[in-house]
This record gives sequence, C-alpha cells and structure tokens, in this order.
Amino acid sequence: MGLFFFKTPKHRVFNYQPLYYDERKEELEKKIENARRREKGEYVPGESIRGAFGRSGRGRYDSRRSSSYGQGRRIVTLLSLVAFMIALVFVAKYLGLLII
Repeated sequence: MGLFFFKTPKHRVFNYQPLYYDERKEELEKKIENARRREKGEYVPGESIRGAFGRSGRGRYDSRRSSSYGQGRRIVTLLSLVAFMIALVFVAKYLGLLII
C-alpha cells in the first residue's frame, strides 16, 4: 500500500548519562577540610560570624512580633467575619428572605 509519499523520520535518541552528586559526601569533605585548617591555625571562612546574627537579640524581637502579629490578625479576621454576617443580613432583608 503505497499511500505514504513522504518518509517518516525515526525518533531521536539522546545518549545522556547524568552525573551522580552526593550532597552528604560534599558536606563531609568540607567539614574535614575546615577541621584540618583549624588544626593548622589557618583562617576558616565564616567561623567567627556563623550564627552571630541569630543570637544577637533576634529571638526576643521575633517572639514579640509573632505574638502581636497573630493577635492583630485574629482581630482583623473576626471583624471581617462580623462585617460579612451583617452584610448577609442586610442583603437577605433587601431580597425579602429574612423577616425580623
């Protein structure tokens, strides 16, 4: 049956072999290298400031901020729910669905 005038192309095959990356191995190698540098007395980048910003009073600020933020959010949510309920009552009254 010679109904096809054009040659259909074959599917393309790619020979892609992904490289394996072991994140745990990389971290371990970095830690070992930093420990060797510390033993020799060399400078280890980030050693003196690691976590310093987190320890310097940020915890107190976050705790105060999160509690007041949560409380304000709760109040706004409740007020919006009350406003929505009042709007529903007025709409129902206007449409004649509510008899008060």
